Amino acid sequence: MINPKETIPTFIQIDSVQLLATNPSLHGSVSHKITDVWVYYNRQLLGAYQVPAKIPVLASSNGELEILAGIWENGLSGTRAKYPFYTLDTFSFSPQPGKIISHQPVFNYRPVDSLNTSYFFEDFEQGNSFERLFGDTTFVKTSDPSEVFEGSWSDKLDLHDTITSGQAISIQQFTLPSDKMCYVELNYKSDIPFVMRTKVTKSGASETIDMIGINASPSKWGKIYFNFGPYVATYQNAAFKFVFEAKLPDGVTQGKVLIDNFKVIHFN
Repeated sequence: MINPKETIPTFIQIDSVQLLATNPSLHGSVSHKITDVWVYYNRQLLGAYQVPAKIPVLASSNGELEILAGIWENGLSGTRAKYPFYTLDTFSFSPQPGKIISHQPVFNYRPVDSLNTSYFFEDFEQGNSFERLFGDTTFVKTSDPSEVFEGSWSDKLDLHDTITSGQAISIQQFTLPSDKMCYVELNYKSDIPFVMRTKVTKSGASETIDMIGINASPSKWGKIYFNFGPYVATYQNAAFKFVFEAKLPDGVTQGKVLIDNFKVIHFN
């Protein structure tokens, strides 16, 4: 009673995760930046853990572990969230106190009939869903292997001493439900900062609003998951287009922005 025996946990070791394709023609690329796992045991949250992780499970009987994919929302490490458009990973768990069980979670994009999910993606393999808005230039397709993320094509904004700024806007206009989750995904590589905005049209009037500034990432491709839901909730019954803009910083004579796998995903 004074010094009760402590329960010894079983440890789940997660070194990496997978995102596997189920219907690429629907959801496009399976590139991801899953940084965390949210772990539940018999529907009770054990915690959120950064991968790789060693997760203690205090249990004396068999049960079920559920693992959800976690991301940096809006590219911020301080804003960690469960990503709603990936399926959860589940497996049966048998306690082995003091032992380490290795597990690699496998996630998929939700099928369209799961919470009535809708997908739009542009991977630039067939066309280009962006056109010039303002500025000296706009995004054009590139097949240079050093500028392509995956597949055969990406989109490029190329700036230099006589072409110092560029803007591109999505041809597609989106009318989105105001009370449902909506995210924008993007792969990018750039040696200068750039901005992603949205052009909102409502009752015949339009305005352009900054969404996020994206820092330069010259050595490797990055990925952003942007939570667009709050914008849709603020501007109900509006139509949205997405805008990218870049300018050469002072003292810089050349720069480029590369993007790929632009996605808009939402529940209906």
